[in-house]
Amino acid sequence: SHAIELGDKQQWDQIINAMAKVVESGTARRIRSTQYRIAGKTGTSQVFSLGQNQRYNAATLPKHLKDHALFVAFAPVEDPRIAIAVIVENGGGGGATAAPVARRSMDAYLGGATVLTDDGGERGD
Repeated sequence: SHAIELGDKQQWDQIINAMAKVVESGTARRIRSTQYRIAGKTGTSQVFSLGQNQRYNAATLPKHLKDHALFVAFAPVEDPRIAIAVIVENGGGGGATAAPVARRSMDAYLGGATVLTDDGGERGD
């Protein structure tokens, strides 16, 4: 395998640490694992454009118009063995729907165990 050398290592470290914080205490914290560290980034993609005076209200939209949920991640942070990108069509927020799909896939690959918490979040045991 060949490593890709791009830019200043300190800048890469800052980005990786920020992505790890997304999972440890940010928008994807529901998938944090006690077995390995995950670095990720959540996102959403709008399905349609809003007019100047329109407001987005997911509760009143038909499912086919809801935002797509996005999540990209890699793990373990210290020695990455898997990278993943998940898109859940009309899934809403990336942390709520796409990140748990990625976590289950990473667990299957890395041998971890995904356990649901009472609030519907996920954690590793």
